[in-house]
Amino acid sequence: MSLIIKAARNAAGVTIALAAVFFYMQSLQAAEVDSDGDGLSDTAETATYATDPAAADTDGDGFKDGDEVTRGYSPRHGGSARLTEVDSDKDYLPDAWEIALGTGLTNPDFDGDKFLDGTEVRAGYDPRTTARTRLEKSIAVDIFSQKLTYSLGGVALESFPISSGLPGTPTPTGEFSVLAKVPVKHYGGSNWSYPNTKWNLHFATKNLRYYIHGAYWHNDFGKPKSHGCVNVSYSNMERLYQWAQVGTKVEITS
Repeated sequence: MSLIIKAARNAAGVTIALAAVFFYMQSLQAAEVDSDGDGLSDTAETATYATDPAAADTDGDGFKDGDEVTRGYSPRHGGSARLTEVDSDKDYLPDAWEIALGTGLTNPDFDGDKFLDGTEVRAGYDPRTTARTRLEKSIAVDIFSQKLTYSLGGVALESFPISSGLPGTPTPTGEFSVLAKVPVKHYGGSNWSYPNTKWNLHFATKNLRYYIHGAYWHNDFGKPKSHGCVNVSYSNMERLYQWAQVGTKVEITS
């Protein structure tokens, strides 16, 4: 009798396991369905991008939703609006950051704690939980690739090309932190002057003061150009400046 019961239990276990696999495969198939053929699965359209799974071009701008997402443009707002520049639910958190964090594009208070998602992120809190959980903010600059990436709790929010110091005026490497935020600053030397430079993050003092800052005098990012600071395009620097806090970790590697 015990052998029969054991066999029955084993059979039941196999049945349950097979059922679990079946439902898992069904969920995978559902996630891969792309009803409108726009390059985004129906699941991604509804759960991540808040686009119409029955319309290949949700915003009607002549480009498929999937193509726009791949190139960093918003499939919801038309024209040349980038995901980093639009805020669908007006919570002070760009759509690109919402997608990275998984907070949704149409819910301004994802965790329901009465604080806007963007307000929590700027203060360094996790917008995905009602627990007052702080997340580390970090800025990583790679001199070799001439790229800056900033992250919240290990989740990359944005990455873009920068211009570090020239060989004769290198950018210091190592671990630093934001020491001060300076809204406007004048940079100058014996034969150069850049007044009214916006969005400056002071991160090191080694004989000279070094900043990550906006640069309006060139658009040649991706190669060394500076006198030791980290140049960032204005289109990227404003968001970084508003997000960063005094004390935010800065790591510069070569």
